[in-house]
Amino acid sequence: MISLLKLFGIGVFIGIANVVPGVSGGTIAVICNVYDKLIILSSLNIARIKQSWKDILCLALGIGAGIVLFAKVITLLYGAYPAQTSAFFIGVVVGSIPFLFRKTRAAIPAAEDGSIESGRLYGTLACGILGFALMLGMFFLQRRGIQTAAVVTAFSPMLALKLAVMGFFAAVAMLIPGISGSFVLLILGAYQTVLQAVADFNIPLLIPIALGVGAGLVAGARIIAFLLERFPAPMYAFILGLVAGSVLYLYPSTTCQPFVMRAVSATVCLIGYATVSFFSNREATERKEDITDEQ
Repeated sequence: MISLLKLFGIGVFIGIANVVPGVSGGTIAVICNVYDKLIILSSLNIARIKQSWKDILCLALGIGAGIVLFAKVITLLYGAYPAQTSAFFIGVVVGSIPFLFRKTRAAIPAAEDGSIESGRLYGTLACGILGFALMLGMFFLQRRGIQTAAVVTAFSPMLALKLAVMGFFAAVAMLIPGISGSFVLLILGAYQTVLQAVADFNIPLLIPIALGVGAGLVAGARIIAFLLERFPAPMYAFILGLVAGSVLYLYPSTTCQPFVMRAVSATVCLIGYATVSFFSNREATERKEDITDEQ
């Protein structure tokens, strides 16, 4: 029961992250060590879901509760205390980096003498740099400004096809830790149209968007699951680079704060860091104990 409640709480945290600008729900899933369950849920792999349906159901219910119940709270916090709210999530992201580094290191196959082949090491390092460079490039693209396309509300077959394709790519991006699906829609020039369609409950436009997003979640989850299974070390290194680069998006645009508010920002940043460090260290301890029991 305790483990199921824990999964529900993690799901709530992932749901909250999905409504926080600059924070990826995939990032939180990786930090909390439930990314594999998130991928199983998204891929609609019925056989895998049956194996651990209780865990996946609790996670899914938590995600839904986090989005529905806390979206307004997070929006208010960002509106009233943007720097402090961002500082907390910066602490969360920075606190996850040592955990992801250990996970990447453990996934690199070792030679018989216990050493790591230089080719595997450099390849893994290159994947990490690639992930960080991708986030850096998207950050500067955002800073330069992206021209928002005109909002379209009238249905047409070409628009439906366009929205379905863009929804597909946004959903795939949403599953990748560190990348925001809404930012992908912004780059593709469909963000305002999608936002307006949701606000107006424009069914003719929402249907192709939903179909594209659904297809993107299933296809993207299956691709990511395949890559994590076949190439775990390069994938975790790539994710590590994405997560590290996501700090750029969270850093407040203005740092001119009174001393007291800076102290509050530093405190909540440390709280976020300590929270993730506690859970990741506990996870590592539990895993070592499991390995010891098996031996």
